[in-house]
Amino acid sequence: MHIPSAPFTAIPMLFLSVPDSDLATFLSEVHQLIQSAPGLLQLVDADLDVHGKAKKAQRLADAEWLKARTAALPGCDCEVIEIEPASLTLSQGRPRTPAYVVLTALFLRGYFGAGFKACDSSTMLRESMSLQILLSNVGVAMPGRSTLTELVNAVTNATRERVLDAQVAYVIGQKWDDFKTMLLDSTHAEGNTEWPTDSHTLVALIERVLRIGGSLPRLQLPAINCLAAHNHLAAMTSLDKQIGFAPRGKKREMTLRQLYKKLLWRARRVQTLLHEAVSNTEEALFALEILPSLQAMATRAVARLREDTDAVAQVIVNCRTRVMYGAKVPLADKVLSTSDPDAGFIAKGQREPVIGYKPQVARSGDGFITALMLPQGNAADSRQLIPMIDAVSRRTRVVPTIVSVDDGYASQANVDAARARSIQVISINGAKGRALTAKADWDSEAYVDARNKRSAIESLLFTLKQGFGFGEVARRGLTAVHGELLEKALAYNLCRMATVRRTIANTGTVRVAA
Repeated sequence: MHIPSAPFTAIPMLFLSVPDSDLATFLSEVHQLIQSAPGLLQLVDADLDVHGKAKKAQRLADAEWLKARTAALPGCDCEVIEIEPASLTLSQGRPRTPAYVVLTALFLRGYFGAGFKACDSSTMLRESMSLQILLSNVGVAMPGRSTLTELVNAVTNATRERVLDAQVAYVIGQKWDDFKTMLLDSTHAEGNTEWPTDSHTLVALIERVLRIGGSLPRLQLPAINCLAAHNHLAAMTSLDKQIGFAPRGKKREMTLRQLYKKLLWRARRVQTLLHEAVSNTEEALFALEILPSLQAMATRAVARLREDTDAVAQVIVNCRTRVMYGAKVPLADKVLSTSDPDAGFIAKGQREPVIGYKPQVARSGDGFITALMLPQGNAADSRQLIPMIDAVSRRTRVVPTIVSVDDGYASQANVDAARARSIQVISINGAKGRALTAKADWDSEAYVDARNKRSAIESLLFTLKQGFGFGEVARRGLTAVHGELLEKALAYNLCRMATVRRTIANTGTVRVAA
């Protein structure tokens, strides 16, 4: 066998065909959906316009600031103009990534279940023959990973919801589902954060204040360089490790109390030092005169410093209450995450609790996601039933005849509200649901069948977590996490469409069983 000296020399090709792969099938479904609802591209373009105008307004504001501080020529008047992003128009500049590519990238991020900078996603984007052919036909090169991330993040959740509307409308047009059955359940999605402990949270917060404070000179603000705080932080880091490795046994509680006593002694002194330093920084920010773009960065940085310093004080109080006095701290007062303030403590059934989110997912009888909501924190399921029913009815334009849920959604108010919407079968599993259901209904064939369908929603949630990374999120904040979970739900629906299409082609049936 001849061993080539340059094995990766470019090879000219006359023809390059799409391989028979799962990704190619997925991209085909993406294209057919966009063809069926071209208005989606207008929505994406509108979002990109808003994003572009905001960036242009920032550039113009910087230019106006510089002009106002430049001496004018004799006889010239220099008037500073207030800039409103909505009033701007985008002129011809560098060609913008087409909305078709951005929307396709949004679906792909949901399909990969990770961001474009993740190793697997990055490799797939660059090595996929299907993507090369698609982009070649669109007439664009593969955008960089950072560009793709920025553009997809510019798409609003309202647009993502409209995409879900378009998917459901497409399914209705193909007569793949009548949407008369609604299965609903909640699950947990682990946030992009660590499991919180008081000691580690204190160390992480103080470390971030000192790190951000040390970089303030880049924004023409005085640095927070407190040697005493750094020395205390080094000792606190050591104490945090000792707390983490505290031995089990009878002496554990006493050991922890001694370690936490030392930790809190240092934490209180650091908090006093940082509070004074941040107050001085806030005064310096008030008098700061720099480019508006840098001013915005400085404002965000100082706001983060104040939030973290206040959080340190709150954790100290919580830690003293919990460790020194053995009392419980209300969940609302706990600092659960140093990186995601919207993450909540999610305890569901007998499962291991997580710090993250609790999305609500509705499934149709034939396996399509028809609604996804993300309430704040560990919201009670019972409060989500009627809003989810209304969301599904609005999207499908069909009031379901069968609604099947578990007993977390049980309440007489929910049953009454569902009946007021002319829902015939309101199946609530478990003892609570049985108590709210007449015996004749509970034993009827319709209710037994509705209870049996409960396994389908559990199967859907398992598929979402295993196949699309639904159980763990990379983004932070309620709005961003909701957008990420919507992307994964949209990608799942496209895969489900491909499965239904393939089944119909093989069997010749119009509809498939769930």
